[in-house]
Amino acid sequence: MSLRLTLGEIASSGKRVLIVGLGIRGIESARFLARLGIKVVIAERQSEIAFREASKYEADIPALLALGIEVYFGVDGEGIAPKLADVGLVLVSPGVPLESSIMGTVTRLGVPCVSELELGVQLHSGRSVVVTGSNGKSTTTALIEHIIRTNGGRASLCGNVGASVVSHAELPDGSENCTSVLLVDASSYQLESSTVLKPSVSVILNISENHLERHGSLERYATATGRVLRLQSKQDLAVLNADDALVFGMAKSCRAHIGVFGERLPAEMAKVSSTWAHISYSASRFGRIEVCFEGAMESYATETSKLIGRHNRYNMAAAVLVSRRLGISQKTIQEGLNTFSPLEHRLEEIVDDGILKVFNDSKSTTVAASVAALSTVISLYEQQQIVLMIGGLSKAGSWKPLLAEISKAGSTRVKVICFGKDAHLLASHCRSQGVCPEESGSLKDATHAAFSLMPGGGVLLLSPGCASFDEFSDLEHRGREFKRYVHEYFNQGLKATA
Repeated sequence: MSLRLTLGEIASSGKRVLIVGLGIRGIESARFLARLGIKVVIAERQSEIAFREASKYEADIPALLALGIEVYFGVDGEGIAPKLADVGLVLVSPGVPLESSIMGTVTRLGVPCVSELELGVQLHSGRSVVVTGSNGKSTTTALIEHIIRTNGGRASLCGNVGASVVSHAELPDGSENCTSVLLVDASSYQLESSTVLKPSVSVILNISENHLERHGSLERYATATGRVLRLQSKQDLAVLNADDALVFGMAKSCRAHIGVFGERLPAEMAKVSSTWAHISYSASRFGRIEVCFEGAMESYATETSKLIGRHNRYNMAAAVLVSRRLGISQKTIQEGLNTFSPLEHRLEEIVDDGILKVFNDSKSTTVAASVAALSTVISLYEQQQIVLMIGGLSKAGSWKPLLAEISKAGSTRVKVICFGKDAHLLASHCRSQGVCPEESGSLKDATHAAFSLMPGGGVLLLSPGCASFDEFSDLEHRGREFKRYVHEYFNQGLKATA
């Protein structure tokens, strides 16, 4: 399906596009389509009263109505059927599960359905890069954007971070080809409803237990994530993690040219593809990224990067392969690796007074992400006491990988504080694996409790492994508040050595 042709037919026939879900993606999509002269109707499951009371987008409704966009509240299941009579396309917001009753009706009536993400990708007249996976998406897309800008190019970062994809799509204007690259940070929520998505470059960084409340199982989650590869052809590039069995297994059914990255030996990678990035380590623990691209061997230093941790070597390797595909030189890519600043809330060092180090890793909302953060801190600060703060709203999945990492380091070296709504649940998980945690209520209380456990200094790591919505509006809000609590503590002169 060509969405450009479909939208043209809808506009000429007087049909409408139905958007399911009145979140930010639905609102941005409605505005975008209205600017194209297409009639739009939005269906929201909540009643108008409930929506206005609970949603931060309530103030956007008058502007939508002023554009001639119809908004229906309290519509679900078969209630959507009468609204579909003159609808030529349904656009699904990422917050709406495919198993929902309203989507069941849409499917039963056979109305074509796409996601906001693929609408933006298809309409964009330049190249598109879609990065997905359980962890590392934001860092990898931001690093690619930085490298493109270091090269003097243009890139739009969107999707799961920043603005909606459609708001960054550049439509053909009859002039020379668009040189802007659309960089999409894509979650499984955005990908599972994709039917026409075909990016120029796709990247799957890793697959671990995440969003199981939505998908039900790791296998279904992997299937949703893998839809980014479904329609790619041999003219496109799929960049896959060779060390992740679920990701690497997708190469068998992928029609795109494959690029692989990881710690596997170069000879093993060469059996799969002529395009690969091998992460090697030296006695310094930093090592290099050895790349084979179009038959040429290249080497990239990692010790000069501000990104720390083994997991970030994977992010860098993927970014290098994508950047080379975009035609950026080795010299410029190395410069980009050297000058990139880590994103806020991703192993962000916020205090280092010579005695105590504090890291804000609020972005870690999964167990796998917390494992990566903790293992990095353990390896970098081999003689230091570590206090790990986990908590919030626990997701479905096992905590055993993190608890195994803690046990391996030793309970005398790594102390744990559980906080937030599910503090007691997390504490019970810890005890079942022989880890004895402290329990606290709010993040603020947990932060102060953590300092009390570090009279001689050490490393304090906030890496929650949980969602933030029990206490905060999002993970960024959680991270900002944590930093405020830490700085307040220090400004009051209550240093750990006092």
